[in-house]
Amino acid sequence: HKALWERYGHRELELLEGASVKREVNSERYVGALVDHSGGHMHPLNLVLGEAAAFESRGGTIYEQTPVTRLAHGDPVQLTTPGGVVRAARVVMAGNAYLQGVLPELEGKSMPCGTQIIATEPLEPTRAQALLPNGMAVEDCNYLLDYFRLTADNRLLYGGGVNYGGQDPNDIEAVIRPKMEKTFPGLKDVGVEYAWSGTFLMTLNRLPQFGVLNDNVYYAQGYSGHGVTCTHLAGRLIAEVMTGRDERFDAFAGLPHLPFPGGRMLRVPLSAIGAWYYQTRDRLGL
Repeated sequence: HKALWERYGHRELELLEGASVKREVNSERYVGALVDHSGGHMHPLNLVLGEAAAFESRGGTIYEQTPVTRLAHGDPVQLTTPGGVVRAARVVMAGNAYLQGVLPELEGKSMPCGTQIIATEPLEPTRAQALLPNGMAVEDCNYLLDYFRLTADNRLLYGGGVNYGGQDPNDIEAVIRPKMEKTFPGLKDVGVEYAWSGTFLMTLNRLPQFGVLNDNVYYAQGYSGHGVTCTHLAGRLIAEVMTGRDERFDAFAGLPHLPFPGGRMLRVPLSAIGAWYYQTRDRLGL
C-alpha cells in the first residue's frame, strides 16, 4: 500500500513493524502499521451541521423528516413523499444506504450494512494518552475491521462489526466491547456511556457508484465505509456535470457497477457466508 500511494505522490507515510507499532497503538494485537502523517480525524456531526448552516445561508432549504418513498422517471421527475409530490427538472439522489425501494434498478448492485460504535466514559488524560500516545485515528486490516480514536474529552470511540442488510443488534455494547478489550485488555473496568449504529452502503468491488438515469436523475452512492471523504468529492463532481463539465464525473461513472451474487434476495446470506470465511482466516492469522 505504501508503494502504491507513493506512486501517486503521497510521501508522508511511515511503515512501522514490531515494537515500533506501540509508538502509535499501545496494544499487543498488531505486528505492523502504516502511519499517514498527513491525515487527521474530525467530528462528523459537527461537519454536517456546519455544512447545513452554510447551505441555508446561501438560500437553500432543508426539509427534514420528509422521506422520498417513490421516484417516477420522466420530465419532470416526480418524487412521492408522505406529504405530497415534488416535481423537478433534475434530481440528485444522495441518500446512499437510506434509499431502499426508491431506485430498484440499482439495489442489486449494492447492499446496506450496519456498523456499530461505543464511547467509553471519559478517561484520565494519562490513561487515554497511554492507549494512543500521539492521538492517531486507527483502522485495522481485518476483513471485518475495527476502528477507534480518542475524543476531545478523552473518551475512546471504538467501532467495528458489520450486519449485512443493515439490521441493528439487540445489544451493541455486547458486540463491540469484546473487540475493544481484545485490543486494549486494560479497559475491562471502564464504563461505556454511549452505543449507536449506522448504515453504510457497500458495493461488491468497494468502489463508489456514480451515474445518471434517464438523463436527469443523478446519483452517487456506495462509498463502502469511506463516505465522509468521498461524498465531498461526489458533491463537487455532480455540480460540475450539471454545469456542463463532465470529464471527472464520467471517470467515476465509467467504473463497473457489479451485481452481488444472488441479487437482491440472496445478497445478504451469501455475503455473510463470505465474510465468515474471511473472518475465520483473520482469526487464524492467514
